[in-house]
Amino acid sequence: MRSRCKANREEPITKQQLQQTKDRFQAFLNGDTQIVADEAFINAVQSYSEVFLKSDRVAKMVQSGGFSASDFREVFKRHIEKRVRSLPEIDGLSKETVLSSWMAKFDTIYRGDEDPRKAQQRMTASAASELILSKDQLYEMFQNILGIKKFEHQLLYQACQVSYKAWV
Repeated sequence: MRSRCKANREEPITKQQLQQTKDRFQAFLNGDTQIVADEAFINAVQSYSEVFLKSDRVAKMVQSGGFSASDFREVFKRHIEKRVRSLPEIDGLSKETVLSSWMAKFDTIYRGDEDPRKAQQRMTASAASELILSKDQLYEMFQNILGIKKFEHQLLYQACQVSYKAWV
């Protein structure tokens, strides 16, 4: 990794930056941030923190100047790719969307955005991208929420249309 860091001309992580990163991830795990996350993401961050950030090998690599910020990000990405691939399929939510959302959350934790408004804007945009559903998916979701069958929904829709046209 050291040669990669030098080749990319990225600044190596210092011991202070490593400690700051550990603190930021611990703050997230303690619920001291505004980052909204599901249990699967929290478990991934917990594992990353315990297995990678707190390891003696990482501390030694940082001490020798062998890790850059992109190395930390790449390790997390590899770590979550395995986890996300093993998750069951969710209708309307691709695994690539989950990966990009988790990486955005990782970046927010890693940077420790001092301006909570910027972090909130990024998280809102990330959450919105997860919630974009097709018309059919929305239709099915509302049917499940309301507990009605498809033909009942069609009858209600048609009745509303007739009522609306009579009112206008």
